[in-house]
Amino acid sequence: MRLTIRAAVAGSAMISAALWCGSLHAQSQQQVDACEAKGNPPLDTVIGGCTALIQSGTYAGRDLATVFIIRAAAHQRKGDLDRAIQDYDQAIKLDPGSAIAYYNRGVAYGAKKDWDRAIQDYDQAIKQNPNDAAAFRNRGNAHLEKRQFDRAIEDFDQATKLDPKDATAYAWRAGAYMRKDVLDRAIGDYDQALRLDPRNATTFYGRGLAYGRTGQWRRAIEDYDEAIKLDPKLAAAFYGRGFAFQKQDELDRAIQDFDQALRLEPNDASALALRGSAYQRKGELDRAIEDFTRAIAIDANDAATFHNRGVAYSSKRQWDSAILDFDRVIRLQPDDASAFAYRGAAYQRKGDLDRALQDFDRAIELDPRLAVAFTYRGAVYSTRGDWDQAIQEYSRATELNPKDVAAFYNRGIAHSRRQQWDFAARDFDEAIRLNPNDASAYRNRGLAYQKLLRLDAAIADFDRAAELNPKDAAAFAFSGGIHLRRGEIDRAIQDYDRALQIDPNDATTFYNRGVAYGTKKEWDLAVQDYDQALKVEPKFAAALYGRGVAKEQMGDKAGADVDIDAARKIDPDVGK
Repeated sequence: MRLTIRAAVAGSAMISAALWCGSLHAQSQQQVDACEAKGNPPLDTVIGGCTALIQSGTYAGRDLATVFIIRAAAHQRKGDLDRAIQDYDQAIKLDPGSAIAYYNRGVAYGAKKDWDRAIQDYDQAIKQNPNDAAAFRNRGNAHLEKRQFDRAIEDFDQATKLDPKDATAYAWRAGAYMRKDVLDRAIGDYDQALRLDPRNATTFYGRGLAYGRTGQWRRAIEDYDEAIKLDPKLAAAFYGRGFAFQKQDELDRAIQDFDQALRLEPNDASALALRGSAYQRKGELDRAIEDFTRAIAIDANDAATFHNRGVAYSSKRQWDSAILDFDRVIRLQPDDASAFAYRGAAYQRKGDLDRALQDFDRAIELDPRLAVAFTYRGAVYSTRGDWDQAIQEYSRATELNPKDVAAFYNRGIAHSRRQQWDFAARDFDEAIRLNPNDASAYRNRGLAYQKLLRLDAAIADFDRAAELNPKDAAAFAFSGGIHLRRGEIDRAIQDYDRALQIDPNDATTFYNRGVAYGTKKEWDLAVQDYDQALKVEPKFAAALYGRGVAKEQMGDKAGADVDIDAARKIDPDVGK
């Protein structure tokens, strides 16, 4: 909201009186009319008229001070703040008690962001006129800009006491309460400001921000709607509404609003960054990276945008680019624990486990409660086969964040590798509770159930995994294994068929289907599957042995002996 410049109304009367008493010719009267802005002339005409009166030598004291104030106000409206301040200086020298001169000069200093001098002038204006509500209001705004929130509120309190109908004072006090995070009082003040001035777009926007801060996104959106109706060019309202839609997971509507905000303000780095985040959540990573890159070109010191672009590059498995972005985040914010954690994850995926561990250690040193760092560090230990240490890391992650689905899932895998099937099943239970659509969690829980001989539960999980992800070859293969174990050979073969349609290079599934065909005494089909298994994995001892058995059943004793001997050279215990 703009501060108001006051015209020297009282001064105009003095000018008129001075002219009335003098003997000026007609051209001087025209200059008086111009300085008084009669007929609403251009500002340059006002300035010219006042300049002529100043140079005439006709005026002195308060009368001359008034002419300087009028000319200063004209300069101020033109945006020539330095010349305006010079004229206010002259006015104050001539009339040290002029509250208007101090007030207007305070406005000029405020426009120059010189808040200390603005406050000094408002102090003087209030000293000269203690009932000047606008001076209290403007001084409050200066304190607000200096982050002196309590002093700002004191001034706004006095302004609203002196002028209970000053909507701007209520709106600005709301802004101060917002900065103090006293949101209920902020909303109350915005309410009052809107009762007094129901067509103020900026106030609707401010209340929308306050509702958003309280998580009342729908009410925020309603206020942004009103702001946009009143001022369709208020880019901030489109930005705020876009952010609210994003919080409501209405990503397409969010993007539409960010589009409009950027049409109004094409160089708004924040709008670009937020639109990039919306694209990122939609999985449109290239468009997200494009927006993040544009935002960075405008503001190369925004660590959050570098971080988000790094995450996007990570999602695209462009690990080197991700690492460069996290490097930049760390340069900008050396104590950013999450940047170390995400950079460590990129190093981990590149196979540089030592540098990954260094980053995870540093992340945890900076923030011992950063759950994701423990999850990532656990993954390094998992990669190294140190399952006990991995379990410790995942356990710490779940303590810190009971909703960390990755920690539960990964700990379930670690327990599986330790053959701790009960613990594994419980972890997959929790992973599924947190993410009911994770096919791999169902598949791995099914495997744990299988090991615990809870075969019906295992089949149910494999079926659910296949339903969620029809391309999950392992789910079909594991299901086939249970049916084979139960003697349900045809159903087992059906499952192995589906698995091999998805992954035709899985030696184990070829082997298992060969076993199923052997159980049906379909030895030629069994041999074909063992052949395929050995084509994929030539030293697969069990497949060699199985093929030898099948050949023997088909009467090929020589071929059988060759395969069985070869199998036992690889694994002396095969077939026992």
